[in-house]
Amino acid sequence: MKNWKKAIAICASAAAMASMAACGGGSSNGDSSSSKSDKKTIGFVAVGPEGGFRTANENDLKKAFEDAGFDLVYSPTQNNDQQKQIQAFNKFVNDEVDAIVLSATNDSGWDDCLENAAEAEIPVFTVDRNIDIKSDAAKKAVVSHIGPSNVWAGEQAAEFVNKSFPDGANGFILEGPAGLSVVTDRGTGWDNKAASNIKVLESQSANWSTDEAKTVTAGLLDKYKSDNPQFIFAQNDEMGLGAAQAVDAAGLKGKVKIITIDGTKAALQSLVDGDLSYVIEYNPIFGKETANAVKDYLDGKSVESDIEIESKTFDADSAKEALDAGTRAY
Repeated sequence: MKNWKKAIAICASAAAMASMAACGGGSSNGDSSSSKSDKKTIGFVAVGPEGGFRTANENDLKKAFEDAGFDLVYSPTQNNDQQKQIQAFNKFVNDEVDAIVLSATNDSGWDDCLENAAEAEIPVFTVDRNIDIKSDAAKKAVVSHIGPSNVWAGEQAAEFVNKSFPDGANGFILEGPAGLSVVTDRGTGWDNKAASNIKVLESQSANWSTDEAKTVTAGLLDKYKSDNPQFIFAQNDEMGLGAAQAVDAAGLKGKVKIITIDGTKAALQSLVDGDLSYVIEYNPIFGKETANAVKDYLDGKSVESDIEIESKTFDADSAKEALDAGTRAY
């Protein structure tokens, strides 16, 4: 039985300074109470604006839940602010939603939130980024994780570099913000497959930003000029596009291979234009799979604990084919 008289706990050590009132405050776009509608209410703790992948992903999730007949309450954060996500999660628990979809900005700090959800008998579905759950009580809340494999994406990047430079090469990795599971997993994938003669001169965060990646890459190219860098692995498309600008400005276009992850239209076009060398899709279109998993669980059916979404890889020819087809949503 749900015990709604229990005060909601603060959800992470990062939020320890927040008051209980703040944790109870709403950051969702609307009233998440299910009493106003016969529809099942789903709380979506979202990342919010973050680039082409995120826009396509969240739009697809919202549409899929609407098409499935749910009332989805969308609560985005800003600038990867986990505290706002914690507040939104707690409010959804307090409002007695039927399920919570969590797209976490950080992979840690969710145990207390999940324990509250478990006690309230509210199922949680994580999407896109995996989270690190410590306690058994918290693990009970999470029904399923839905999303592509970040480890696989990192492995594809390494294998492309291995094939491109069988005699070895030097290069850089542009990473996303520290502390995200997506960054760790893509790095793990790279490490799993990179050949011993493929040397990473330096890894730096460019925070998913095109402008920041351009600046960081320009500095790295200058710093390691004598090492003849031959590849750049950018962990998302936006950073790869910034790296391409820096490579072009340095007069190195065609001499430095740039590999990116996401598969946005802008990246595929840059691949066709010769600014990028290889694009690994991180498929954002899994709203239907997520909505189906939630519906099945609420209907009493079994749901797989890990639903992996298939993604593709692109060279210039396959990128042109995909763009010419005109069917990509992102």
